[in-house]
Amino acid sequence: MNKQTILTIGKSLVIILILLAVVFALKAPAADLPMLGDDIKASYVDSSGMPYFSEMDSYYNLRLTENYADHGHVGDEIINNSAWDMHRYAPDGNKINYELGIVYLTNWMHDMANTFFGGNHSVREVAFWTGAIISTLAVIPAFIFSRRISNDWGAIVATLIIVLAPNYFAHTFPGFFDTDMFYYIFSLLFVFFFVECIRTDNLILKVIYAILSIASIGLFSLSWTGYIFYVGLMGIFAVVYLIVCYIFNIGDDQSQYPSKLSWFIHQKALLSIIILGVIGFAGLAVFKGVDGVIGIFGSLTGLLSLQSASVVVGGFPNVLISVAEMQAPNMVGAGMNAMFLANTNGFINGIGGIAVFFSSLIVLYILVSRAWKFRSVGKTVKQVGKPGKGERVAAAKKLDDDRKFKFDLTDLKFGGSDEILSDKKLTVLYATLFVVWIVITALAVTRGSRFITTIVLPFGLLAGMFISYATDYIKNRLNNDKILVVIGVFCAFLAAVPLATINTMYGIAMFAVITAFTLITVYGIKPNASVKVPIKKYVIVAAIIVALVTPSICGAYQTSENVVPGTSDPMWNSMEWIKETQSDDTVITSWWDFGYLFEIAADKQVTFDGGSQTGSRAFWLGQAMGTDNLDLSVGIFRMLDTTGERATQKLVEITGDTGQSVGILLDILPKSSSDAQKTLVDTYKLDSSQAKEIINLTHPSNPRPVIFVASSDMLSKAGWWSYFGHWNFENQSSENYNYLVPTSTVQVAPGQTNNYTLLSQGGMTVNMVIERGNGNNTTTAHVDSVYTQTGEPIKINDSLYNPYNASNMIIIENGYIMKNESIKGAEDGNFTIFLIGNDNEYTPFLISNELTNSMFTRLYLMGGAGQNQFSLVHSEPGVMLFKVNFDGSSNSTASRNTTSTA
Repeated sequence: MNKQTILTIGKSLVIILILLAVVFALKAPAADLPMLGDDIKASYVDSSGMPYFSEMDSYYNLRLTENYADHGHVGDEIINNSAWDMHRYAPDGNKINYELGIVYLTNWMHDMANTFFGGNHSVREVAFWTGAIISTLAVIPAFIFSRRISNDWGAIVATLIIVLAPNYFAHTFPGFFDTDMFYYIFSLLFVFFFVECIRTDNLILKVIYAILSIASIGLFSLSWTGYIFYVGLMGIFAVVYLIVCYIFNIGDDQSQYPSKLSWFIHQKALLSIIILGVIGFAGLAVFKGVDGVIGIFGSLTGLLSLQSASVVVGGFPNVLISVAEMQAPNMVGAGMNAMFLANTNGFINGIGGIAVFFSSLIVLYILVSRAWKFRSVGKTVKQVGKPGKGERVAAAKKLDDDRKFKFDLTDLKFGGSDEILSDKKLTVLYATLFVVWIVITALAVTRGSRFITTIVLPFGLLAGMFISYATDYIKNRLNNDKILVVIGVFCAFLAAVPLATINTMYGIAMFAVITAFTLITVYGIKPNASVKVPIKKYVIVAAIIVALVTPSICGAYQTSENVVPGTSDPMWNSMEWIKETQSDDTVITSWWDFGYLFEIAADKQVTFDGGSQTGSRAFWLGQAMGTDNLDLSVGIFRMLDTTGERATQKLVEITGDTGQSVGILLDILPKSSSDAQKTLVDTYKLDSSQAKEIINLTHPSNPRPVIFVASSDMLSKAGWWSYFGHWNFENQSSENYNYLVPTSTVQVAPGQTNNYTLLSQGGMTVNMVIERGNGNNTTTAHVDSVYTQTGEPIKINDSLYNPYNASNMIIIENGYIMKNESIKGAEDGNFTIFLIGNDNEYTPFLISNELTNSMFTRLYLMGGAGQNQFSLVHSEPGVMLFKVNFDGSSNSTASRNTTSTA
């Protein structure tokens, strides 16, 4: 290893350490919840003063990690030598089939923290920081990979774009404890060593790189299910590259072989792929077993088809369409300046902004066009014709030397863009890699925004190469001062726009500084003949670097500064109340979002959670919350949480039709067991033994206790749970219904009128008009649609136009229902005004008529008034707990005429 190599490695280590510090410094502020004032922040930290985790998957990972620390395995029980989770999917629980790398690593870090840093750090405390610490280490493979194909500045740019990518950063700050932390580390290492195995001509290094590549993907397989995506990606790349090598004549001189096929068989590229394939199969078999390796490609197909709306689970809707990250992303976020920003609002934003997008495509074009020009020439640009006789080597000796087991540290070279573009093999290799990488990941992105994280890698690496090319071009070829000024000013604009979203003056200052340096160095400093590269060119290169990385840095800063935990004291305290007061066999039921939190905070089993949100459970919960028949809601919980879906499965066996089976259940679940059994025999023609078997499942004699959790977040999620609950099994479609939740209250004194704006866009304003008389029970309300400028009613074809026309109103004042009536002249409306008043302050809701008398409306908004199927047993701000009364009894709390204030 020569002195230059040592200096290069030493410089790279210093740069890596600086980048590690910068990235972690951007993540760390999230732990302090800077956007929340001290008075509000107190509700978002637990009893130890640590913030609650930022999303619910973190609590599942935490519970498994704490289980492992407590009793040496992640489950609640060991059944047939397998760990089972009895907190999930009532009543049976499920076998844990999960990548446990996060569990093992966090427990190791917990041991290290308590061994070397003193104190008594809890697993929860270590887990809180694990994601931020581990994800920061992605700097290392990102820099190494990008430095191999660019210069130092290009590697810095690529590293920052990758590690600060919005969708990645938003899942890896303190308090986000999920498997995303491993994503870039192992995927980059796998691809890097895979490519190096092909790139090197040294057989020993080929084997070493292959082992390192497979070890990386093997460790990835223990950490994240999505590892199979990269197995598929590089498998496709390998096939495409071999085809390209055959077409472009990459490798030894074909004249040395009797045929092109013989030549192809003896090429190093094929040897590399074979080595990778053999070691890959053996290595992955160690990590996943032979069956796991064989099933990889079937799993890959399933991974990419998750979001397909055509997928129906056993006749039920695919609940994954309601998961935000499974929705296809927009190309760019909304707003005039959106394309210049890095955030999670669109594809362009997710890779770091428009500058990263176009700079990467420029490099991709250069690589592809260069490769195409290479198709009929030798290995390098400079190689023309045969070498002289004295330089020629016998074919047999050449082949023998190429296959010798030889190793030299000088083979470990730092590359760059010049080396790639001057070599036919490298140009074709990287052109093929990046084309395949971008095409495959672009197709993946169309399946959901979660895959934006995958496409950031090739775009980030190409952006780093752009810096390398731009540096060479500007230093050696660009001498037009006007063009330099245009580039400098344009880069000043690109850097100023994202900074201005943080602080307008900062953005203006950035623009002014870069522009000033550009003008001064171009026009104010005279050229010096003794200086090989004038300072103005360094300034322009620096401006390009700043323009490319500023959006990602600003986006990361804003994400970290605006973190709000995924839960707060009211929800956590409610779960602790359940834990302390309810029996161990109690089941907590609600929509799936908070399921993981319920499991760890209440230490109880749940109906479903973020990992078990099947179409069937989504249908039954949506039906229970959306129906106006509370006896049906009770029947659903009685069946689902005590016997699961056995009744549905049995009826499907009998009828052969999921929709018909569900219809039968909807008919019998609200009835008594005797009436239900009679209905099965008389109406649906089941024999007595079949009917009795079904009734034992739908009306178990000893149902498990159930607590229904009604919370404010479920108002905004009604569009989804109503969609699944109203599923039409005949045409496999549904409708969704909503609550328009107010963002503020309205002050209306007696004898006054005031408006609450429901909608204001396109010159139209829709107001809820609240009027109060001076006497008791004189408050009324209606919805008006007017032109914003004139205040005149909007008419279409002489008919009043009102998108939120309300046909009913429910008015509650000081906890009592004062009105529940139709609005005259608006009988064709689709909404109900729901107005909650306390003294002179009114909270205005607008509810789809289909939800007006729904179970959720009656429990959460009306506090359970006027029914005896559910008893309000505990409440916190925004959270209400109802116990299901399977015997139909009530208590004074349940029958009181009270309401929620959401």
